[in-house]
This record gives sequence, structure tokens and C-alpha cells, in this order.
Amino acid sequence: MYCSDIIIGDLVCLKSWNFSEDDAGWISIPSDYGIVIEIIEIEHEYIFIDQKIRCYDYVIYWSVNRTTETLPDVVIDKFSNWLRRDNER
Repeated sequence: MYCSDIIIGDLVCLKSWNFSEDDAGWISIPSDYGIVIEIIEIEHEYIFIDQKIRCYDYVIYWSVNRTTETLPDVVIDKFSNWLRRDNER
């Protein structure tokens, strides 16, 4: 299931990384950070490889831009996960 660990109140950012097995790739610095203020579960189940998954949209208040936006779970990451990956480089 995508992003099942994100809950209301979490600090998030856009996913901004692409690393291969040989540690070649890139990671970008998030330009904005946001707080999840609502989670919308998509009613349709999707098949991903060999399992059914549920998808979610997150309503996020972006702190730098001071805007609210609804985005799909596949482009959102917890800020703590981004920070961990950045520290592993």
C-alpha cells in the first residue's frame, strides 16, 4: 500500500530522489514543506505487481507558499524519510 504510514499532522514534502543500486542518482532539496490536513481514500482498488493496493490523496498546507493543495500519495514523502535518505549519502 502506498504511503500507509502518513497520517494527519505529518510533516511532508514532494518526493525528490532517484538512486540506483550503485548509489548513482540524485536527491534534491525540497522547496517547500507541508502539513497533511486531510486524507482522502480513493474508492477504487488498484493492482500493483501481484497485490491490491489502496490509493490516497493528501490535502497539504504548504508552509513556505502558504497554499493548500491536494496531491496523490505517490508523489508525497514524509519529511523524516527525506532527511534520513539525505543523511545516508
